[in-house]
Amino acid sequence: MKNRKTKNIILVSIAVILIGVLIYSLYQGLIIYIPQMQEQNRFSEIKKMIDQETNQSDGSSKYDELVRMNSDFVGWLKIKKTEIDYPVVIPREKEEEYYLHRDFDQNYSFSGTPYIGAGADENSDAFIIYAHNMKNGTMFGTLDDYKDEDWAKEHKNIIFETTNEKRSYCVFAALQTKVDSEEEYKYYKRTGKLSEKDFKDFMDEIHKVSLIDIGDYPEKKTQILMLSTCSYHTDNGRFVVLAYRTK
Repeated sequence: MKNRKTKNIILVSIAVILIGVLIYSLYQGLIIYIPQMQEQNRFSEIKKMIDQETNQSDGSSKYDELVRMNSDFVGWLKIKKTEIDYPVVIPREKEEEYYLHRDFDQNYSFSGTPYIGAGADENSDAFIIYAHNMKNGTMFGTLDDYKDEDWAKEHKNIIFETTNEKRSYCVFAALQTKVDSEEEYKYYKRTGKLSEKDFKDFMDEIHKVSLIDIGDYPEKKTQILMLSTCSYHTDNGRFVVLAYRTK
């Protein structure tokens, strides 16, 4: 009888512990999920706002209101049939990673806002847009799908619309690397102004390290857009998609 009572106590204790673990896990999930959902809702509100705007005959832009809301706004990045459809900012006179955990309104945000990295801007010969690799697939959470050549070919067109022009880019390469490693490729060293030789060397380097070969490298010097996010293949890993401007 005593043994049965002891056994029951042990079983009840285990059940209580398991329930406690379950409740804690649900709590942790909710405190992560709810803010991320709210952050994405805010991006949806911003997108809906610009979708309702039209270019005016006086030369004003549908993005004028976004510029008034945040003077760091430089353009809108979109890849059709993906989750990538976001405003892009550049942290002028702010720390380099200011928007890593700040939303478009500059409040704290786990997801952050896509931003252009240091040493370049949207008019440079080569520039990088950084964003988080979110596990729920938002931000650049689907960027590493470009590891698959067939998928890359189907999603090779990128639109980056600035406040005064709509630009088109064509994906031609994708790579994995690791920051702070002498052996790994330092793509972030190839930003800003590039000479003809710099550009040729850059393309030669990318051809060697790219994970994909879709047979569509730029034939002459043009602007290069890089999309960069964290990669979980190694510590401090990065996944980068490269595209050249077509118009």
